[in-house]
Amino acid sequence: MSLWSCTLDSFCEQVASPAPVPSCGATACVTASLALALLRMVIRKSFDQIDADSEVDIAVRVEQLLTVMKAHADNDMRTFGAFIEKSASGSSGHNHQQALDITLGSLAAARSCYEGIALAQGAVSNVKRELQCDVLSSALMMHASLSALLINVDADAANLPASSQTNEMMRARANLQSQADEVLTRLRCGGW
Repeated sequence: MSLWSCTLDSFCEQVASPAPVPSCGATACVTASLALALLRMVIRKSFDQIDADSEVDIAVRVEQLLTVMKAHADNDMRTFGAFIEKSASGSSGHNHQQALDITLGSLAAARSCYEGIALAQGAVSNVKRELQCDVLSSALMMHASLSALLINVDADAANLPASSQTNEMMRARANLQSQADEVLTRLRCGGW
């Protein structure tokens, strides 16, 4: 079952419960999804100021990314839920494949957050001036989600054996955080 079929109130209650899921990863993806919805709203309200072709292009890209982000939330529910279930069943040690799936899932969701931040940067100069604060707010929420997901990558990678693949993931993680920080700094300084 998808978490997108529950109400916001129900989702909040699930997050606050002692159940292992939804946890940080799914919550970060939901937050990023709401941020993308906010960005989509700004684009719709700014239609009269944006060249129709570029509005359609960025609107389509935001819609596609919103669909992807929702899938990331559901994926986190599945993979992390299975990982916790196996741990609770008394299995000796953590399943490395499950730990890898969780880590890669968080990294992929963080990449999607970065794409959203980049879309916000691309849109900000073309939206109505009074809505530019909403674009920045959207980017800030996606950046927070990205950072939370990368904290998960750090924690989940600790369950993986040392390997060149793990080292590469951690380099990708560091690069992603750095790139997102740079784009957000440009947005906050009005560098659009």
